[in-house]
Amino acid sequence: MSKRMRKTAAALLALCLLLSGCGEGGQETNDGAETEGVAPGHVVEEKTAEDSVFSVNYDSEAGVNPIRSSSSTNSLFWSLLYDSVFTVDEHFNVSSELVTSVTTTDNEWWVFNVDTTIPFTDGSTLTAKDIVYSIQQAQQSAYYRSRLSIIYGISAMGEDCFAISTKYPNSYLPALLNIPVIKNGSAGESAPAGSGPYRLSENGDSLVLFDQNRHCQEMPIDVIYLKSYNDTSEQISAFEASLIDVVTNDPTGMYNLGYGSSNEIRNYDTTNMHYLGFNMESKYFQNGICRYAMMYAVDRPWIVDEQMAGCGTVARLPMLPSSDLYDAAYAEKFAYDLGHCFELFESANVKDHDNDGQLEILVTGIVVEIDIDFIVNNDSSVKVQAARKLAEDLNSIGITTTLRELSWNDYVEALTEGEYDMYYGEIRLTPDWNLAYLFEEDNEMNYARCRDGSYSQLYYEYLKADTAGRYNAFQEACRYVMENGGIVPICFEKRQMLTHRGVVTGASPTQYDIFNKFSEWTIDLK
Repeated sequence: MSKRMRKTAAALLALCLLLSGCGEGGQETNDGAETEGVAPGHVVEEKTAEDSVFSVNYDSEAGVNPIRSSSSTNSLFWSLLYDSVFTVDEHFNVSSELVTSVTTTDNEWWVFNVDTTIPFTDGSTLTAKDIVYSIQQAQQSAYYRSRLSIIYGISAMGEDCFAISTKYPNSYLPALLNIPVIKNGSAGESAPAGSGPYRLSENGDSLVLFDQNRHCQEMPIDVIYLKSYNDTSEQISAFEASLIDVVTNDPTGMYNLGYGSSNEIRNYDTTNMHYLGFNMESKYFQNGICRYAMMYAVDRPWIVDEQMAGCGTVARLPMLPSSDLYDAAYAEKFAYDLGHCFELFESANVKDHDNDGQLEILVTGIVVEIDIDFIVNNDSSVKVQAARKLAEDLNSIGITTTLRELSWNDYVEALTEGEYDMYYGEIRLTPDWNLAYLFEEDNEMNYARCRDGSYSQLYYEYLKADTAGRYNAFQEACRYVMENGGIVPICFEKRQMLTHRGVVTGASPTQYDIFNKFSEWTIDLK
């Protein structure tokens, strides 16, 4: 029996103890869910599961193979079918239920012991070969390939042990191994055997409890139904009609679906960082002082509060502020200050040399007008508005800036060809927070055309450091980036998980797993 019946009283109590909203015009539940579009003090009729079942959207044509399928729809519930080698939680902490111990002396050669008692849905039990096979398959997957490029070699050393060697030392390797595990040899199947708490039903229209799973009795519901709404408008309508019960949304991107009604919204952090980047070969930004000056030109709170409607986190350093590695006192140094930006440009002899009200640079003694070519991808209104504000601010202090709002293909071409001076960028960092590849001379993502090896070297020293030395090593890398104007960090995006009011409590979604800690959920279908 599931624990849903055992939690009914707790669910009712939670509904009675709704807290006042922390967001404008909203109410917040005891697990951080905010109700959208509700005036303070107004009583909203609770939405219920219209069909008295718990359902999620499903792309029936894509299959549920977590390594081969490219379906973002089905990826939302993969974690219910497949365990990951390691998991990264809402605080970016790393743990594993498959790996019992990890050994390394140099963060370059790793040995992992495996719990071989964990059952698969096909009746077999987990072995090291299953994990090795899954990682090897993921190395060929477009979604996982980049983060796994660090692996030099991987092999099973027996049924209960496997080893990985890496191309360079990285103490964060386990965080990069949040890879779903499938049965050895099953990569070609649309629904390979997994070891998660649910399995795909025989007719493929639901997820049903896998009664041999160690967490089977802890799950909040016995059956999760799969409903297929592939068209965006159909998906929105199905959610509003309570025919599906949980969806996700990117409120800051081009795919903001604009769900209405009184939904409960849970924002969760992501590693997607907005930043300013520079062409270090540009005559305007060859001087590191000019790049450094731009740290003070970005009104980060305005971007997050006004353009992202709070669905972001101001970050003056290239790290989520919730991290223990984030030096908040140092970060305060880089608060928005156009006056200081102007002073720094003047200290680099960027001045109004010809008294025309605009700043100029001197090239071999010749006055050269500044006209910064600033590019932004026009797919995102948030980025466009942020870039417009920055361009206006720079122009207001005499730094002539021309903004080009480009389509994705034109934007990438300009970056690749170096046909720009400054760009508004976004990057999805891996959970090791590594930025070395933005500055490595031979890396295709070195759009800055950086030739200073200290940036990447300091990041590799940070990745190499053990737990005791990690903080100081990161501070060295971070300060070099900041004080030499490698990039200008702006903010980290948040995503949203939406459920109907009063249906779900106890949820703590992450960017890697909407159903994170699903055993702690309570689902009330009325």
